Amino acid sequence: MNARPRLLMLSPVVPAEGGHGLAMRAGLFLNAYARMFEIDLAVFPLIAAPILVTDFVKMRVARVEIFDRLPLDSHFQLVAAIVDPDQRLAAFRAFGRPSLTGRLGAAAQDRLGHWLGPARYDVVHVERLYLAPLAQRWLLPDPASRPRLMIDCDDDDAATYQRVAAIERRSQRPRAAAWAETEAAAFAKMARQVLPRFDRAFVASSKDIASMSQHAPSVALVPNVAPRGVTAVPRNPRRRDRTILFTGTMGYLPNDEAVRWLVSRIWPRLCKAVRGPLRLLIVGRDPAADLVRLARGQGVRVIGAVPDLAPYYRAADLAVIPLRAGGGTRIKLLEAAAYGVPIVSTTIGAEGTTFRHRHDLLLADTENGFVRACAEMLTDDKRAADLSRRARARVRRDYDRDRWSRRISDWAACGLVTRINDAATHARP
Repeated sequence: MNARPRLLMLSPVVPAEGGHGLAMRAGLFLNAYARMFEIDLAVFPLIAAPILVTDFVKMRVARVEIFDRLPLDSHFQLVAAIVDPDQRLAAFRAFGRPSLTGRLGAAAQDRLGHWLGPARYDVVHVERLYLAPLAQRWLLPDPASRPRLMIDCDDDDAATYQRVAAIERRSQRPRAAAWAETEAAAFAKMARQVLPRFDRAFVASSKDIASMSQHAPSVALVPNVAPRGVTAVPRNPRRRDRTILFTGTMGYLPNDEAVRWLVSRIWPRLCKAVRGPLRLLIVGRDPAADLVRLARGQGVRVIGAVPDLAPYYRAADLAVIPLRAGGGTRIKLLEAAAYGVPIVSTTIGAEGTTFRHRHDLLLADTENGFVRACAEMLTDDKRAADLSRRARARVRRDYDRDRWSRRISDWAACGLVTRINDAATHARP
């Protein structure tokens, strides 16, 4: 019996079926590849996320290694040590790479190489652009002499950081804005340098296909998918008290900024526009202390991290996504739709998805418009029920986990056959 082809997956998080958005996305690819590959998984935990190796991972990989406690690259260590903020920014510009690559220098390369040993792979999958330096040993010009290279960019990081810079400018933090613009420039440079060497790149949003296609020879859409095992809960239109829900990692600046806008500008006006008691639940890890103080009182609760979001979605009468920056496909949008919760979002919050204004959800970008949209959902029960029913149908149709797992598997299989045929052609005398 022929051995299964081998795949190496490089990820910044431990893949998972639920929970953290990036972990869920990595889990989608891991599950898809496990259909046909023997997988080695190397995790470089560059962001705050659980690093426990779960049964979901153990059942799908041959071996896994967590490369934690990585030292800073010597150059970036010097950048981080500079006290003067203007000099530190100048040094970061000279560094020329995204700050997330600061721990992916020689030490990380050496540890990865030692763990890999003599292993050879048919496919190498990189989860996120900032991990591309770890694939340097395979970025060879001749496709026949290297594994097939796949990279999940998720979104256009350069564009996302430009939006973060806009938030910082609105908040009158010019140095922070300049830092975000430098991150954007570094991601754009990295995309130009490394993406042409990858055989296929994936993005989560249709809006990012055009920008990433400028660099990658082949770009495919793989959106985030709905969580597994979600069932909608019937709403009680006779209940007078109404619950509005926001979910998201609060340490992520676009989420933090969205909640501040929601609490300070939208919430007081919404409470006046809607009769009866309202409560606002803000659920997600790492909320800033001053945000907790800002939200105190007036029916607002900052709950922080929770082990399971399901009880909060089931208690919600409305899910709000007041994002004004960010990238990719918002998993919070897919979750709310899957649970059958009516949704009000900004245009950016639903950007790059197939959800349509006044068909599946309501979109609003101004303070007046957002208040009106929320009030409509909270007072017109039939309208809210119609929109939530159509949104749930859309998420089941367009964002089905099994459907996209099959698509990824098909792409991998097609590419592997092409690579084998090309290698055979090159081997002929």
